[in-house]
Amino acid sequence: MNYIKLILLIIFLIPAISQAELYRIYTGTIGQNKAEFYFEYDFAVYIDNKDYQIKHFDYIRKSSYPTKFKSNDVNSLDKIVIENVDSHTFNYGPETYQQLTGYTLNGDKVNLQKTFEYEKYNEQHPLSEAEFNNIEFLQEHSTKDFYFKVMISKKKKEEVEIVGINIYSKHDGRLIQTITGIKECKFNSYVSIMVTGADYNFDGDNNDFYLIKDRVYGPNRTAEYYSYDKIQQQFVKLNLEGNAFLFDLEEKAATSYKTCPGKKENDHISLTDDFQYIGNNRYKRVQTECLYKSGEYQNEYSGHYEYKNQRACKPKEIKACRNYIDTNDYDDY
Repeated sequence: MNYIKLILLIIFLIPAISQAELYRIYTGTIGQNKAEFYFEYDFAVYIDNKDYQIKHFDYIRKSSYPTKFKSNDVNSLDKIVIENVDSHTFNYGPETYQQLTGYTLNGDKVNLQKTFEYEKYNEQHPLSEAEFNNIEFLQEHSTKDFYFKVMISKKKKEEVEIVGINIYSKHDGRLIQTITGIKECKFNSYVSIMVTGADYNFDGDNNDFYLIKDRVYGPNRTAEYYSYDKIQQQFVKLNLEGNAFLFDLEEKAATSYKTCPGKKENDHISLTDDFQYIGNNRYKRVQTECLYKSGEYQNEYSGHYEYKNQRACKPKEIKACRNYIDTNDYDDY
């Protein structure tokens, strides 16, 4: 299967993202156009109703302008500068910077008002008491025809979670679909939704996307996969259950890869499930391979990690691996 190019594409498309949490949403105008800015610390994605394209925004790095923001999208014709901001204080504490003002290099004025803020340093921080429901947060990735906002909610003393997705047309900004009922889905800021250009239901339309359920990096990632059905003219969730899926466009197939701990410290279980696309936005699991690998060691000549022995998994080992939930922190993966 031709997976190498797809792996490289996915790695390239995943940006670095801070694990700290400080989110702000500003709405207002750029000239005569309505605009929305979604910040994580000093980086933002934004959109306006001039062209409904996702753009990027962060600090000017030049020493002559140490305290201003600007749009850094090389494709943007309307460069934006926010002038009433200090880079040393913007990321400190709630209730700061209720308004942002500035201008574009085309001469339009920029006026933005803060409409949402959530900050979390740790569970003892006062805002960990915060509660909110169905707050939209714009996503960096979009398809050729659609852009996305995840809906986030939070209860007291609990983490922020994604509970839904609003899908908008890039042609006129119209809300075309709302997906609800999403559960146990971690909020990964503006990279919660990923678009790789893959066609998950193999119908020639590349508007498909996936929603990250746990973490952006590392093995055993879980996600929900959505394909645009041209007949229904809406997105449909695919019945793919597994980890770190890779898709084969030629074979119309998908493969799930999962690694689980074995009985001993240097033992691991490698579980691979092959799924075949059977039409009508449905997959069928057609093959499972499970290997129990024991005695991991580093080859002194190649430097690669290898195993002294491996065998086929027992049924209870397959079941245990399927039920295993990977809670490891792969920030440095």
